[in-house]
Amino acid sequence: MISIRKGTFLDNSKLKCEQIIDILYYWAKGDLAKNLGQECRIANVAVTDWRNYCRDVCAEYYIAQNIKLGGPNRIVEIDESAFVRRKYNVGHRVKTQWVFGALERDTRCFLVTVEDRSADTLLEIIQEQILPGTTVISDLWRSYNTLNQLGFIHLTVNHSINFVDPVTFATTNHIECLWKHVKNRNKRENGTARNSLQTHLIEFMWRYEFKDEIFQKLLEQIRHLDPCV
Repeated sequence: MISIRKGTFLDNSKLKCEQIIDILYYWAKGDLAKNLGQECRIANVAVTDWRNYCRDVCAEYYIAQNIKLGGPNRIVEIDESAFVRRKYNVGHRVKTQWVFGALERDTRCFLVTVEDRSADTLLEIIQEQILPGTTVISDLWRSYNTLNQLGFIHLTVNHSINFVDPVTFATTNHIECLWKHVKNRNKRENGTARNSLQTHLIEFMWRYEFKDEIFQKLLEQIRHLDPCV
């Protein structure tokens, strides 16, 4: 007898089909790993593997779609934030992991780890991820100084004076709030290892974009990746 699992993403798992669906459902709800294991009565190792699978599904979606933010008459806020600080034994040096973020209001966001905050690094990402003609709002970080020359309408906010520019009404309050949500989720997960931070950022992008449809969209993407399902 041919199993209904044959040739699908369920094929190599020893878990029951209903257990796997439960994992996907509780992951979509945002349950912590330890709670998810208890809810589904599954070993932590299996829970971790399937949570990683869910993040891989999210990543495949963004790779395939190549979604860009903004466009004419659209506003995108940009910023950078420090996440993982890694200590070194010799001299206790600390290396900061920076994350660049872009937020199109009320739609979607883009988050990516970066080696540094130089103009070369950030402008390349901005040109790849944000459409020309977009109104881009940032703080006064010098790496953004040439955005007006690259096809963007660039507005700035001087945070040492105010949070909303009194003339243009430009603000980065939305992306500042976004950082709080990203980092709070990171803390709920007891922190994120440096080498897995990007996958967690992609998961956050997915949750932010699809909000109340996370489980449905996850199943749709799995079906897209695995037509046998």
